[in-house]
Amino acid sequence: MRWILGRRRERRLAVLDEVRQLRRVADEDVTVFGEQLAELHVDMLTTELDPGMRSDYQGALDHYERAKAALARAEDVPAVRGIDPVLEDGRFHLACVLARRDGIELPKRRDSCFFNPQHGPAVTDLAWTPPGGVERQIPVCGADARRLEAGEPPDVRLVRVGDRFVPWFQVERERGLLLASFGPMAVGGVPKYVMLEADINRTRNNTPGGGSGL
Repeated sequence: MRWILGRRRERRLAVLDEVRQLRRVADEDVTVFGEQLAELHVDMLTTELDPGMRSDYQGALDHYERAKAALARAEDVPAVRGIDPVLEDGRFHLACVLARRDGIELPKRRDSCFFNPQHGPAVTDLAWTPPGGVERQIPVCGADARRLEAGEPPDVRLVRVGDRFVPWFQVERERGLLLASFGPMAVGGVPKYVMLEADINRTRNNTPGGGSGL
């Protein structure tokens, strides 16, 4: 009985830790989106807004407020993860405002930038090879596309694993090392796109002839 109670307590603590870690990531995303809107607000003060720009700008602001409210009341994993699609929609509206301001083609609904979803929707697909991995086509934002085409490294999101920050595509390896040493509580709460990629890799590695990298 003592062993069962101990295991239940461990599971409860693991869930609480996962929520805390996810909230930290979501809070960073909401904060960055707010900062991006604050920078845009300065431009909006001196820009004549047409109906389309005004609508997208208001849409971005509304989604920011929704994301903040959702984060404030989020108390479990599904609630925190539900913030992601709100931010994705907000970033799309922001990208539309910037396109209208600059007089360029409006963005299409696409996946977020592979390197960091905070960059907003991708604008193209490019071939990229991660360190120690294999080449693949990935969706990237305009800024990272220009970096890659110039031979510069992309602006990759860093994720905390244990007491270190690593590029998100290295999380699977770091998670494996920590899991072997400390158990699941050491790595709970990495973003969903990180875990999705890790799951894809695990599936590939468990398939005969599957690769070992991205």
